[in-house]
Amino acid sequence: MNARANAVPGAASDAASNVTSDVASDMASDVASDAAALADSFRHAAGRFASGVTVVTTRNGDHLYGITATSFVSLSMNPLLVAVSINSHSPFLDEVNATGCFAVSVLASGQRDVSQYFSTRGRGRAEGAFPGVGTRTERTGAPVVSACLSWFDTRLHAILPGGDHQILIGEVVAAGGTENGTAGPGGTAGNGTAVPGGTEENGPLLYWAGGYRRLDPDDQGTPARVEAFADALSARLHEDGLSPSELIEAQRALEPAAAELAAFRRLPEGLAALKRAIDGSRVAASTPERFTEESVRFHAALGMASGNPAIAASLHSLARSRHAHYSTGTNPEATRRALAAHQEIYDAIAAGDAVRAREAMTAHLAVVSKRLCCPAEPAETQTAPQTETQTETQTVTPAVPSTATPAKES
Repeated sequence: MNARANAVPGAASDAASNVTSDVASDMASDVASDAAALADSFRHAAGRFASGVTVVTTRNGDHLYGITATSFVSLSMNPLLVAVSINSHSPFLDEVNATGCFAVSVLASGQRDVSQYFSTRGRGRAEGAFPGVGTRTERTGAPVVSACLSWFDTRLHAILPGGDHQILIGEVVAAGGTENGTAGPGGTAGNGTAVPGGTEENGPLLYWAGGYRRLDPDDQGTPARVEAFADALSARLHEDGLSPSELIEAQRALEPAAAELAAFRRLPEGLAALKRAIDGSRVAASTPERFTEESVRFHAALGMASGNPAIAASLHSLARSRHAHYSTGTNPEATRRALAAHQEIYDAIAAGDAVRAREAMTAHLAVVSKRLCCPAEPAETQTAPQTETQTETQTVTPAVPSTATPAKES
Protein backbone atom coordinates (compact mmCIF):
# COMPACT_ATOMS: atom_id res chain seq x y z
CA MET A 1 0.00 0.00 0.00
CA ASN A 2 1.19 3.45 -0.82
CA ALA A 3 2.65 5.21 2.19
CA ARG A 4 0.66 8.28 1.35
CA ALA A 5 -2.56 6.29 1.66
CA ASN A 6 -1.67 5.41 5.28
CA ALA A 7 -1.32 9.09 6.33
CA VAL A 8 -4.06 10.35 8.63
CA PRO A 9 -6.01 13.07 6.84
CA GLY A 10 -5.46 16.50 8.37
CA ALA A 11 -2.51 15.38 10.57
CA ALA A 12 -0.08 17.69 8.86
CA SER A 13 -2.36 20.66 9.20
CA ASP A 14 -2.98 19.83 12.89
CA ALA A 15 0.74 19.65 13.55
CA ALA A 16 1.28 22.96 11.82
CA SER A 17 -1.54 24.44 13.84
CA ASN A 18 0.00 23.19 17.09
CA VAL A 19 3.37 24.66 16.18
CA THR A 20 1.75 27.98 15.35
CA SER A 21 -0.16 27.93 18.64
CA ASP A 22 3.01 27.20 20.62
CA VAL A 23 4.87 30.01 18.90
CA ALA A 24 2.01 32.43 19.57
CA SER A 25 1.89 31.35 23.22
CA ASP A 26 5.64 31.88 23.60
CA MET A 27 5.39 35.28 21.97
CA ALA A 28 2.50 36.28 24.26
CA SER A 29 4.51 35.12 27.29
CA ASP A 30 7.52 37.16 26.13
CA VAL A 31 5.32 40.23 25.59
CA ALA A 32 3.80 39.85 29.07
CA SER A 33 7.25 39.42 30.60
CA ASP A 34 8.54 42.50 28.78
CA ALA A 35 5.51 44.51 29.90
CA ALA A 36 6.05 43.49 33.53
CA ALA A 37 9.74 44.40 33.32
CA LEU A 38 8.88 47.77 31.78
CA ALA A 39 6.31 48.43 34.52
CA ASP A 40 8.96 47.70 37.17
CA SER A 41 11.42 50.00 35.42
CA PHE A 42 8.76 52.70 35.19
CA ARG A 43 8.00 52.50 38.92
CA HIS A 44 11.70 52.64 39.75
CA ALA A 45 12.32 55.61 37.45
CA ALA A 46 9.24 57.50 38.69
CA GLY A 47 10.32 56.89 42.29
CA ARG A 48 13.56 58.75 41.58
CA PHE A 49 11.60 61.94 40.96
CA ALA A 50 11.49 63.89 44.21
CA SER A 51 8.11 65.50 44.83
CA GLY A 52 6.37 67.51 47.46
CA VAL A 53 3.61 65.95 49.53
CA THR A 54 0.09 67.39 49.51
CA VAL A 55 -3.24 66.67 51.15
CA VAL A 56 -6.27 67.19 48.86
CA THR A 57 -9.55 67.83 50.70
CA THR A 58 -13.20 68.68 50.11
CA ARG A 59 -16.31 69.25 52.20
CA ASN A 60 -19.93 68.23 51.64
CA GLY A 61 -21.98 69.74 54.46
CA ASP A 62 -20.57 68.30 57.68
CA HIS A 63 -18.82 65.50 55.83
CA LEU A 64 -15.07 66.00 55.25
CA TYR A 65 -12.90 64.03 52.86
CA GLY A 66 -9.12 64.03 52.39
CA ILE A 67 -6.39 62.09 50.62
CA THR A 68 -2.58 62.29 50.41
CA ALA A 69 -1.24 62.97 46.91
CA THR A 70 2.22 63.60 45.45
CA SER A 71 1.21 64.06 41.78
CA PHE A 72 0.40 67.76 42.02
CA VAL A 73 1.37 70.57 39.63
CA SER A 74 0.61 74.23 39.11
CA LEU A 75 -0.88 74.06 35.62
CA SER A 76 -1.66 77.54 34.30
CA MET A 77 -1.34 81.25 35.12
CA ASN A 78 -4.19 82.38 32.85
CA PRO A 79 -6.55 81.16 34.12
CA LEU A 80 -5.06 80.12 37.46
CA LEU A 81 -5.21 76.32 37.38
CA VAL A 82 -3.71 73.48 39.39
CA ALA A 83 -3.91 69.73 38.74
CA VAL A 84 -3.67 66.63 40.89
CA SER A 85 -3.81 62.97 39.86
CA ILE A 86 -6.14 60.63 41.81
CA ASN A 87 -6.57 56.87 41.46
CA SER A 88 -9.68 56.10 39.40
CA HIS A 89 -11.01 53.76 42.10
CA SER A 90 -10.80 56.38 44.86
CA PRO A 91 -14.21 57.43 46.27
CA PHE A 92 -12.70 60.89 46.67
CA LEU A 93 -13.49 61.56 43.00
CA ASP A 94 -17.22 61.15 43.60
CA GLU A 95 -17.05 63.56 46.53
CA VAL A 96 -15.32 66.25 44.47
CA ASN A 97 -17.85 65.76 41.68
CA ALA A 98 -20.63 66.31 44.20
CA THR A 99 -19.13 69.35 45.93
CA GLY A 100 -17.55 71.05 42.92
CA CYS A 101 -14.51 72.20 44.91
CA PHE A 102 -11.29 70.99 46.53
CA ALA A 103 -8.29 72.41 48.40
CA VAL A 104 -4.64 71.40 48.16
CA SER A 105 -2.39 71.79 51.22
CA VAL A 106 1.37 71.53 50.64
CA LEU A 107 2.84 69.89 53.74
CA ALA A 108 5.82 71.19 55.70
CA SER A 109 8.72 68.99 56.81
CA GLY A 110 7.26 68.54 60.27
CA GLN A 111 3.92 67.20 58.98
CA ARG A 112 4.87 63.64 58.10
CA ASP A 113 2.23 62.40 60.55
CA VAL A 114 -0.44 64.36 58.65
CA SER A 115 0.61 62.72 55.39
CA GLN A 116 0.50 59.27 56.98
CA TYR A 117 -2.92 59.99 58.49
CA PHE A 118 -4.52 60.80 55.13
CA SER A 119 -2.73 57.98 53.32
CA THR A 120 -4.12 55.36 55.73
CA ARG A 121 -7.17 53.54 54.38
CA GLY A 122 -10.40 54.55 56.13
CA ARG A 123 -9.10 57.77 57.65
CA GLY A 124 -9.99 60.10 54.81
CA ARG A 125 -13.62 60.52 55.90
CA ALA A 126 -14.72 62.48 58.96
CA GLU A 127 -17.72 64.26 60.44
CA GLY A 128 -17.21 67.91 61.37
CA ALA A 129 -13.42 67.73 61.68
CA PHE A 130 -10.51 65.38 61.08
CA PRO A 131 -9.47 63.84 64.43
CA GLY A 132 -6.18 65.32 65.58
CA VAL A 133 -5.58 67.34 62.41
CA GLY A 134 -6.09 71.08 62.57
CA THR A 135 -7.87 72.70 59.59
CA ARG A 136 -9.48 75.97 58.59
CA THR A 137 -11.55 77.14 55.60
CA GLU A 138 -10.94 79.88 53.04
CA ARG A 139 -13.32 80.60 50.13
CA THR A 140 -14.95 77.35 49.02
CA GLY A 141 -15.35 75.69 52.42
CA ALA A 142 -12.90 72.88 51.59
CA PRO A 143 -10.59 72.27 54.59
CA VAL A 144 -7.05 73.67 54.50
CA VAL A 145 -4.52 71.88 56.75
CA SER A 146 -3.24 74.15 59.52
CA ALA A 147 0.45 75.12 59.50
CA CYS A 148 0.94 73.76 55.97
CA LEU A 149 3.65 75.32 53.84
CA SER A 150 1.22 76.64 51.21
CA TRP A 151 -2.34 76.03 50.04
CA PHE A 152 -4.68 76.42 47.04
CA ASP A 153 -8.46 76.70 47.35
CA THR A 154 -10.14 75.77 44.07
CA ARG A 155 -13.40 75.28 42.24
CA LEU A 156 -13.56 72.16 40.09
CA HIS A 157 -12.66 73.11 36.52
CA ALA A 158 -12.52 69.68 34.86
CA ILE A 159 -11.83 66.00 35.41
CA LEU A 160 -9.76 64.36 32.67
CA PRO A 161 -8.96 60.66 32.12
CA GLY A 162 -5.38 59.60 32.69
CA GLY A 163 -5.07 55.83 32.35
CA ASP A 164 -5.79 54.23 35.72
CA HIS A 165 -6.01 57.72 37.28
CA GLN A 166 -8.26 60.74 36.91
CA ILE A 167 -6.79 64.23 36.73
CA LEU A 168 -8.56 66.84 38.82
CA ILE A 169 -8.13 70.37 37.47
CA GLY A 170 -9.07 73.15 39.82
CA GLU A 171 -9.46 76.89 39.20
CA VAL A 172 -7.76 78.71 42.05
CA VAL A 173 -9.99 81.18 43.89
CA ALA A 174 -7.64 81.73 46.86
CA ALA A 175 -4.07 80.79 47.70
CA GLY A 176 -1.51 81.46 50.39
CA GLY A 177 1.59 80.25 52.16
CA THR A 178 3.95 80.74 55.05
CA GLU A 179 6.29 83.65 55.40
CA ASN A 180 10.02 82.86 55.22
CA GLY A 181 9.37 79.18 55.75
CA THR A 182 7.50 79.75 59.02
CA ALA A 183 4.34 77.78 59.65
CA GLY A 184 1.10 79.69 59.41
CA PRO A 185 -1.97 80.07 61.61
CA GLY A 186 -3.58 77.24 63.50
CA GLY A 187 -7.00 75.66 63.24
CA THR A 188 -9.38 73.30 64.99
CA ALA A 189 -8.73 69.66 65.84
CA GLY A 190 -11.30 66.91 65.86
CA ASN A 191 -12.07 67.48 69.54
CA GLY A 192 -12.86 71.14 68.95
CA THR A 193 -9.72 72.46 70.62
CA ALA A 194 -7.47 75.00 68.97
CA VAL A 195 -4.40 73.68 67.18
CA PRO A 196 -1.67 76.32 66.87
CA GLY A 197 0.38 76.80 63.76
CA GLY A 198 4.10 76.07 63.82
CA THR A 199 6.53 78.69 64.98
CA GLU A 200 9.84 77.27 63.86
CA GLU A 201 11.34 77.43 60.40
CA ASN A 202 10.04 74.70 58.10
CA GLY A 203 10.99 73.41 54.70
CA PRO A 204 8.88 71.17 52.48
CA LEU A 205 8.09 67.55 53.22
CA LEU A 206 9.45 65.54 50.29
CA TYR A 207 8.87 62.03 48.99
CA TRP A 208 11.67 60.26 47.13
CA ALA A 209 12.61 56.62 46.43
CA GLY A 210 9.78 55.24 48.53
CA GLY A 211 10.44 57.30 51.65
CA TYR A 212 9.88 60.71 53.21
CA ARG A 213 12.68 63.26 52.96
CA ARG A 214 13.27 66.87 53.88
CA LEU A 215 15.71 69.56 52.81
CA ASP A 216 18.79 70.10 54.95
CA PRO A 217 19.43 73.72 55.96
CA ASP A 218 22.43 75.19 54.13
CA ASP A 219 24.33 76.29 57.22
CA GLN A 220 24.48 73.74 60.00
CA GLY A 221 27.70 75.01 61.52
CA THR A 222 31.36 74.39 60.79
CA PRO A 223 32.41 70.80 61.56
CA ALA A 224 35.78 71.95 62.90
CA ARG A 225 34.09 74.27 65.41
CA VAL A 226 31.67 71.54 66.44
CA GLU A 227 34.49 69.05 67.02
CA ALA A 228 36.54 71.57 69.00
CA PHE A 229 33.58 72.31 71.25
CA ALA A 230 32.82 68.60 71.65
CA ASP A 231 36.43 67.78 72.52
CA ALA A 232 36.47 70.47 75.22
CA LEU A 233 33.18 69.27 76.67
CA SER A 234 34.33 65.64 76.52
CA ALA A 235 37.49 66.47 78.49
CA ARG A 236 35.48 68.37 81.09
CA LEU A 237 32.94 65.57 81.53
CA HIS A 238 35.72 63.01 81.87
CA GLU A 239 37.56 65.16 84.39
CA ASP A 240 34.45 65.75 86.49
CA GLY A 241 33.50 62.08 86.27
CA LEU A 242 30.39 60.76 84.55
CA SER A 243 28.89 57.73 86.25
CA PRO A 244 27.64 54.75 84.23
CA SER A 245 24.01 55.60 85.00
CA GLU A 246 24.53 59.23 83.96
CA LEU A 247 26.19 58.09 80.75
CA ILE A 248 23.26 55.79 79.93
CA GLU A 249 20.76 58.57 80.69
CA ALA A 250 22.56 60.84 78.23
CA GLN A 251 22.70 58.13 75.57
CA ARG A 252 19.00 57.33 75.98
CA ALA A 253 18.13 61.00 75.60
CA LEU A 254 20.23 61.47 72.46
CA GLU A 255 20.94 58.31 70.51
CA PRO A 256 17.42 57.05 69.61
CA ALA A 257 16.63 60.52 68.24
CA ALA A 258 19.96 60.58 66.40
CA ALA A 259 19.22 57.20 64.81
CA GLU A 260 15.76 58.39 63.75
CA LEU A 261 17.15 61.57 62.16
CA ALA A 262 19.93 59.60 60.48
CA ALA A 263 17.37 57.30 58.87
CA PHE A 264 15.23 60.24 57.84
CA ARG A 265 18.15 62.04 56.18
CA ARG A 266 20.39 59.17 55.04
CA LEU A 267 23.36 61.47 54.53
CA PRO A 268 26.03 59.73 52.40
CA GLU A 269 28.88 60.88 54.64
CA GLY A 270 27.02 59.74 57.75
CA LEU A 271 26.28 56.29 56.32
CA ALA A 272 29.92 55.96 55.25
CA ALA A 273 31.18 56.87 58.75
CA LEU A 274 28.85 54.35 60.39
CA LYS A 275 29.92 51.61 57.96
CA ARG A 276 33.62 52.35 58.54
CA ALA A 277 33.08 52.02 62.29
CA ILE A 278 31.27 48.68 61.89
CA ASP A 279 33.93 47.34 59.51
CA GLY A 280 36.64 48.48 61.90
CA SER A 281 34.86 46.76 64.80
CA ARG A 282 34.75 43.46 62.90
CA VAL A 283 38.47 43.64 62.17
CA ALA A 284 39.23 44.49 65.81
CA ALA A 285 36.81 41.97 67.33
CA SER A 286 39.61 39.85 68.80
CA THR A 287 41.29 42.85 70.47
CA PRO A 288 39.13 44.33 73.28
CA GLU A 289 40.86 47.71 73.41
CA ARG A 290 40.66 48.29 69.66
CA PHE A 291 37.09 46.96 69.53
CA THR A 292 36.05 49.47 72.20
CA GLU A 293 37.63 52.30 70.22
CA GLU A 294 35.73 51.34 67.08
CA SER A 295 32.47 50.92 69.01
CA VAL A 296 32.87 54.37 70.53
CA ARG A 297 33.54 55.66 67.02
CA PHE A 298 30.21 54.15 65.85
CA HIS A 299 28.25 56.10 68.46
CA ALA A 300 30.06 59.33 67.55
CA ALA A 301 29.40 58.68 63.85
CA LEU A 302 25.72 58.34 64.67
CA GLY A 303 25.72 61.96 65.79
CA MET A 304 27.26 63.08 62.50
CA ALA A 305 24.78 60.93 60.57
CA SER A 306 21.88 62.70 62.31
CA GLY A 307 22.78 65.89 60.43
CA ASN A 308 22.22 67.93 63.61
CA PRO A 309 25.39 69.67 64.89
CA ALA A 310 24.11 69.93 68.47
CA ILE A 311 23.41 66.19 68.65
CA ALA A 312 26.72 65.45 66.92
CA ALA A 313 28.65 67.56 69.44
CA SER A 314 26.79 66.04 72.39
CA LEU A 315 27.47 62.45 71.33
CA HIS A 316 31.09 63.27 70.51
CA SER A 317 31.48 64.75 74.00
CA LEU A 318 30.55 61.41 75.57
CA ALA A 319 33.44 59.61 73.87
CA ARG A 320 35.95 59.72 76.74
CA SER A 321 33.41 58.69 79.37
CA ARG A 322 32.07 55.93 77.14
CA HIS A 323 35.55 54.57 76.50
CA ALA A 324 36.39 54.62 80.22
CA HIS A 325 33.30 52.61 81.17
CA TYR A 326 33.27 50.26 78.16
CA SER A 327 36.97 49.40 78.11
CA THR A 328 36.76 46.58 80.67
CA GLY A 329 34.93 43.29 80.63
CA THR A 330 34.68 42.80 76.88
CA ASN A 331 34.46 39.16 75.82
CA PRO A 332 33.61 37.36 72.56
CA GLU A 333 29.90 37.05 73.40
CA ALA A 334 29.54 40.75 74.25
CA THR A 335 31.46 41.61 71.10
CA ARG A 336 29.14 39.48 68.98
CA ARG A 337 26.01 41.08 70.46
CA ALA A 338 27.35 44.61 70.05
CA LEU A 339 28.29 43.98 66.41
CA ALA A 340 24.86 42.53 65.67
CA ALA A 341 23.12 45.50 67.32
CA HIS A 342 25.24 48.06 65.45
CA GLN A 343 24.58 46.27 62.16
CA GLU A 344 20.83 46.25 62.81
CA ILE A 345 20.88 49.97 63.57
CA TYR A 346 22.90 50.68 60.44
CA ASP A 347 20.62 48.56 58.23
CA ALA A 348 17.54 50.45 59.48
CA ILE A 349 19.22 53.81 58.85
CA ALA A 350 20.41 52.80 55.38
CA ALA A 351 16.87 51.63 54.54
CA GLY A 352 15.40 54.96 55.65
CA ASP A 353 13.27 53.22 58.29
CA ALA A 354 13.28 55.85 61.04
CA VAL A 355 10.94 53.94 63.36
CA ARG A 356 13.00 50.75 63.21
CA ALA A 357 16.25 52.72 63.67
CA ARG A 358 14.93 54.36 66.85
CA GLU A 359 13.61 51.05 68.20
CA ALA A 360 16.85 49.20 67.45
CA MET A 361 18.92 51.85 69.21
CA THR A 362 16.56 51.88 72.21
CA ALA A 363 16.77 48.08 72.50
CA HIS A 364 20.57 48.19 72.22
CA LEU A 365 20.84 50.76 75.01
CA ALA A 366 18.57 48.66 77.22
CA VAL A 367 21.03 45.76 76.93
CA VAL A 368 24.00 48.07 77.49
CA SER A 369 22.34 49.53 80.58
CA LYS A 370 21.92 46.11 82.20
CA ARG A 371 25.61 45.40 81.75
CA LEU A 372 27.01 48.84 82.43
CA CYS A 373 25.06 50.30 85.32
CA CYS A 374 25.63 49.47 88.97
CA PRO A 375 22.88 47.54 90.82
CA ALA A 376 20.15 49.45 92.60
CA GLU A 377 21.18 48.02 96.01
CA PRO A 378 24.82 48.61 97.09
CA ALA A 379 26.97 45.78 98.38
CA GLU A 380 26.67 45.23 102.17
CA THR A 381 30.42 45.37 102.77
CA GLN A 382 33.46 46.55 100.91
CA THR A 383 34.71 42.97 100.60
CA ALA A 384 31.49 41.47 99.27
CA PRO A 385 32.03 39.63 95.97
CA GLN A 386 30.59 41.14 92.79
CA THR A 387 27.27 39.84 91.53
CA GLU A 388 26.46 39.22 87.88
CA THR A 389 24.92 42.69 87.50
CA GLN A 390 27.60 44.57 89.48
CA THR A 391 30.18 45.73 87.00
CA GLU A 392 32.54 48.04 88.87
CA THR A 393 33.46 49.25 92.36
CA GLN A 394 32.53 52.61 93.81
CA THR A 395 36.09 53.86 94.42
CA VAL A 396 37.57 57.02 92.94
CA THR A 397 40.23 55.04 91.11
CA PRO A 398 38.68 52.22 89.03
CA ALA A 399 39.67 48.82 90.35
CA VAL A 400 41.29 46.26 88.10
CA PRO A 401 38.40 44.03 86.96
CA SER A 402 38.37 40.47 88.21
CA THR A 403 37.76 37.53 85.95
CA ALA A 404 34.21 37.35 87.34
CA THR A 405 33.34 40.78 86.00
CA PRO A 406 30.58 40.44 83.35
CA ALA A 407 31.18 41.77 79.86
CA LYS A 408 29.94 45.19 78.87
CA GLU A 409 28.55 45.92 75.42
CA SER A 410 29.37 49.08 73.60
